[in-house]
Amino acid sequence: MRWGTAETIRPGLRVGRFTVLAELATGGMGRVYLARSPAGRTVALKTLITDSADDRRRFAREVECAQRVRGVYTASVVDADPDAPVPWMAQEYVPAPSLKDLVESCGVLRSDALHWVAAGMAEALASLHTAGLVHRDIKPSNVLLPVEGPRVIDFGISQAHDLTRTQTALGTVAFASPEQARGEPTTEASDVFSLGATLFYVATGRPPYADIGELSAMELLMRATTGGTDVDGLAPEPAALVLPCLALDPQARPTPAELISYCADHLGAGPAGGSGGRVLDAVWTDSIERHRAERTDALRAAISHIDDGPASPGAAGSGPQEQTGPVARPDATTRLTGPLGGGAPWWSRQLTVLGGALVVVAVVAVLTGLLVLRPWEDSGAAGAGSPDLPVRILEVESEQLGVCPDGKASSAVDAVATPQPTVPSGRGFTSDDRNLCVVVSTAPGMTVNKFRNVTAFEDVEEGGQGGWSVRVAFEEKDAKAFAELTGKVAGRPRPTDALAVVQGDDRLLVRVGIAGPITGGEAVIATRLKENQAAFLASALGAP
Repeated sequence: MRWGTAETIRPGLRVGRFTVLAELATGGMGRVYLARSPAGRTVALKTLITDSADDRRRFAREVECAQRVRGVYTASVVDADPDAPVPWMAQEYVPAPSLKDLVESCGVLRSDALHWVAAGMAEALASLHTAGLVHRDIKPSNVLLPVEGPRVIDFGISQAHDLTRTQTALGTVAFASPEQARGEPTTEASDVFSLGATLFYVATGRPPYADIGELSAMELLMRATTGGTDVDGLAPEPAALVLPCLALDPQARPTPAELISYCADHLGAGPAGGSGGRVLDAVWTDSIERHRAERTDALRAAISHIDDGPASPGAAGSGPQEQTGPVARPDATTRLTGPLGGGAPWWSRQLTVLGGALVVVAVVAVLTGLLVLRPWEDSGAAGAGSPDLPVRILEVESEQLGVCPDGKASSAVDAVATPQPTVPSGRGFTSDDRNLCVVVSTAPGMTVNKFRNVTAFEDVEEGGQGGWSVRVAFEEKDAKAFAELTGKVAGRPRPTDALAVVQGDDRLLVRVGIAGPITGGEAVIATRLKENQAAFLASALGAP
């Protein structure tokens, strides 16, 4: 099976001079591993999954951007080779949770701690901007927080000023500046707006928009373009720090240097204010230290797992190598999770299926003239799909941004933040990127244990949407049930005119909007993906 250039990398193999220990995360373009140097330094090793010329150029640009940044509050680059057969970049490994993780598990921050976090983030932005870069994706999940101070990560869409794209609004909309949401050129001031939106989230438990859980992605985008923020619930002291950053006029926003000075005055110390143990609430420091301890234990287990067996002599980053000896495989102790992986939330895009053809809401184009390709097989034939877990297709009742609430939120969040709509037990499903929560109805829906086939294909027709899509074909009994189910939800008001394709107790594979009954036993359930993304989804659905 071959999905991309990094698929053969396994624990025990080398990438450049680094030995891979375990997989950390997988995103749209890259896969991140825990690795170590011959001298024993631990790094987060990012590799490029795909092998297109465009992706290689983007990865090389990301490496170049990251190498230009020098600062205490960013994850520094240790080494990189963007021209290798498997392009890679090794960065400082930061065993710490993200701001998003901490708010979700521990609640919001009080004022002094917020100013300490703000100072570190502002210094990270100052380092970026001094290097001539704009990050363009500052958000809670891209800021890790060890007790030493915040670390800004993921330069996947950072660009030098002369490379700014104006055709597309990048980044996460809930934290993007109005000019970025409009697709206009972004500047240092755009990063400051995103910093302010992130601080608002840390102080209140929600992004700075009203009723965000009830908005579709397009509605949120339209609100973001006008700067239509809602800052209710922000206490006066943090408001003096946060609100200037959210100014609609970029020229009215403070600079990172001004933010550092303001926070230093508030803290009565240097810009960093010392260790987080001095200002963070105990629940935050306990969570950070527990996370570090868990990652340290997992690191020891991964190293032991590698050292106990003979490592392959192959160097994955230097070209194809035959594996002549046993290689340690990821398992429960060596497969780690975390916020280090890059990639777009492809599985939560808003899609509409119309009579078996697929229409993207924001593009309104019909897929035609498709070339079927299967990059993980030698032949072009479609294959039967038997998922590891049954796939359920359920009616959508509601949806909201972020992770489905689990009822364990801190009382601090409950007291300060606008509460998220309640998710009934067993009915909330979260996308793998943790950006979308879909609540399904109590209707039974349908369960698929096996598809007749699962096919990934590329749109190569002139004027088509481009990218990769995934089509499923149902067994006869399931085809009838699917036709009845699509006929039932078609024509309903948003978001109930959709179906959620889910696995397990809480995993959302894809959300599909339905504009009309789908007969014939086949349906395109995702489109405009990258090649590796289509492969991942097809695999989850049981592609051989």
